[in-house]
Amino acid sequence: MGARKQLGASCFLAPPSHMQNQTNLLFAAVTDAKHPGKSQNQDAVYATTGKTGSGLTYGLFVVADGVGGLKEGSRASQTIVNTLSAHFAPIWPAITAVSDRTVMRLRQQLKKAIYKANEVIQSMAGSQDERMASTITCAIILDQVVVIANAGDSRTYLYRQGLLEQLTQDHSLVAWLVRQEQITAEQALTHPYRNVLTHALGATEKPQIDLFTQRLFPGDWLLLCSDGIWGTLSDETLADYLHTAVSPEAVAPKLMAAAQDHSDDLALVLVQLPLKSK
Repeated sequence: MGARKQLGASCFLAPPSHMQNQTNLLFAAVTDAKHPGKSQNQDAVYATTGKTGSGLTYGLFVVADGVGGLKEGSRASQTIVNTLSAHFAPIWPAITAVSDRTVMRLRQQLKKAIYKANEVIQSMAGSQDERMASTITCAIILDQVVVIANAGDSRTYLYRQGLLEQLTQDHSLVAWLVRQEQITAEQALTHPYRNVLTHALGATEKPQIDLFTQRLFPGDWLLLCSDGIWGTLSDETLADYLHTAVSPEAVAPKLMAAAQDHSDDLALVLVQLPLKSK
């Protein structure tokens, strides 16, 4: 997936501060600017965990993949992670329980934060007469519930008991063609329009955002990644790596190394819910 990503109408690891083990969620978040001498990466990641005011475990995890030129794409993706992290910082202390009402509020706040990021990106692009946009895939975990949002072709996967499932749906021309049964999933990987997106943040005033909730269980893994990862490593390969993984921190560099010989910018966030001690 080395070609520049486009809108339809138109290994060095990241600093080690993103590899952490906090509360009872384990995670690793890494990026890689593929080309030698490339000082900026169009991909951005964010990952944090902590405790709410009542002691519940939470986590916020984001992967964003900038669209267009290097400068514009990197600014758009970084705007997304900055906006979401700032938006949710004051929300965590006020959460007191895992309830339908709380989950609904998280869904509403996530959508609000994403729309806010979209507005900021559009404002920056308009003021400088530049085209800026980015994909997003995001997961908010509260205890054993996850709220997932995405726009574009960055993905969130669930790995559970040896099976890997793609939770998000790609917003791209080739994904639409696959759903229409006009091409196969294998053909989509090498299709000349494989980098054309149908939705992304910054592209329109009201981007399409897929938003849904999933129950998690001890032993589950979440993988959030840009197309630099999933476009290079098959689902079977990803599942094989996770099957033998002992921790996100251990397997994340292996996935990056496996993908970097064939791809462009890379970004992934791995999250593990450890099995409960007996």
